[in-house]
Amino acid sequence: MPEGRGSRIGDTPGLRPGPGGFAARTHPQKPDRLRAAADLLDQAAAADDKAAGRFAEARVDSTPFGISPQARELAARWATALAAREADARVLGDATSDLAGRLRMAAVSTRSTGFRGRLAVAP
Repeated sequence: MPEGRGSRIGDTPGLRPGPGGFAARTHPQKPDRLRAAADLLDQAAAADDKAAGRFAEARVDSTPFGISPQARELAARWATALAAREADARVLGDATSDLAGRLRMAAVSTRSTGFRGRLAVAP
């Protein structure tokens, strides 16, 4: 082996076998990982809500670019596009929040029964 690298697995601190084998020392337990994932999903849902608020604010603050029929049509299309993005962001935020709740429930249930199933994700 090149100098500076260990020649045995036991030389690598994260790979030393412990009471639960190799994985027990280097990876957190499933409930902890599920809770951490749920926390990240909550952050993503909050970002979605913030984006939806900004789309709504931009839609309300938008004004026509002029009095011509073309300017009014452009402003109406812009407002429609912003409303659609706002709705998309709210739906995404709600779905993300729901998934975070499911992960938290799965984290609680793995403590007593063991993690044997899969999480069902709504379409």
